[in-house]
Amino acid sequence: MKRIYLDNSATTRVDDRVAKTVVEYMIEKFGNPSSAHSFGQEAKYALDDSREKIAKVINAGVNEIYFTSGGTESDNWAIKGIADKYTAHNKKVHVITSSYEHSAIYAICKTYSKVFPNLFTVTFLSPDKTGLISFEQIKNEINKNTKLVSIMHVNNEIGVKNDISSIGKLCRDNNIIFHTDAVQSFTKIPIDVKAMNIDLLSASSHKIYGPKGVGMLYIRKKIEILPNQYGGHQESGMRTGTENIQGIVGFAKAAEIALNEMNDDIPRITKLRNKLYKLISKGLDNIILNSDLENGYGGILNLTFKGIEGEAVLLSLDLEGIAVSTGSACSTGQINPSRVLLSIGRTAEEAQSSIRFSVGRFNTDEEIEIAAKSVIEAVTRLRSMMN
Repeated sequence: MKRIYLDNSATTRVDDRVAKTVVEYMIEKFGNPSSAHSFGQEAKYALDDSREKIAKVINAGVNEIYFTSGGTESDNWAIKGIADKYTAHNKKVHVITSSYEHSAIYAICKTYSKVFPNLFTVTFLSPDKTGLISFEQIKNEINKNTKLVSIMHVNNEIGVKNDISSIGKLCRDNNIIFHTDAVQSFTKIPIDVKAMNIDLLSASSHKIYGPKGVGMLYIRKKIEILPNQYGGHQESGMRTGTENIQGIVGFAKAAEIALNEMNDDIPRITKLRNKLYKLISKGLDNIILNSDLENGYGGILNLTFKGIEGEAVLLSLDLEGIAVSTGSACSTGQINPSRVLLSIGRTAEEAQSSIRFSVGRFNTDEEIEIAAKSVIEAVTRLRSMMN
């Protein structure tokens, strides 16, 4: 049985070129970058070089990149690093975000609003019928206490792409800090933090064919944000602790490869995604397209198969060796319908009848054809059992 992986938005296979680099820094160049001897300085050079490679992807300064354990930590830090600066001095802070943000943003905003009910308030904007958060929505919610806006670049479940350039300009004009969760767009869609007026940006290695357990937060030089960890001098004292060198160099290698190959990778991935939709929609009726095939990220296809449980489709495909998802990997195990799909107007029943297919670098035409055939067969069989 051929195993087919179509869950690249959850995580990606580490590229062989990246794995080779990671192993090198685990076994041969394993020094602590804080050590003065040659082993340490070899690691320090790799750390500085990695920071430069990551900064290049988003046109940032090397001193504006702070390495973390991944997207969740970066998202959390962006919120609490700004919020704590005000709440610690008994000052009010208002945050504007969306109802379909990743749980790393959504959960910390919910938590802070409960812990600091008189100081921390949050507005969760609902996307419009196309799945986007508009410039006008944010503008209408700004008040004198609004200190931070956090809107994701590409949604992890449906792939819609928000106009963060316009949002960034609005925030800059109103002296409001703008953070974007770019975990799903980093190296897949061109990002220029200067041109887009981005103050804070989160990214993660394992979404771009790098190792798990490493990510970064871009912090614009003029932004005042509290440190995420205290202790030593690492990451300019902002995120202390011995750096995950093998993870960081792997992240940087993955970013370098993805940036260099973006112009070939993304059109090919988009073509495969579109082919998958065409084949499935030709073979099945009563499906709802939840993704924007024209303007969204080309690797994500979210479909609702009316009349059956998405979990049943997932398990049927898994028996065929095909990996898909019913939503965000961080939400797996929850019985509640997808918050993302509910936010774009799907009913609870429709949300629980949905599957996310996410295409990646290593998928082929043959795999797409096999997957489409299996989806059609699984859905047809499950629907016949419901009659």
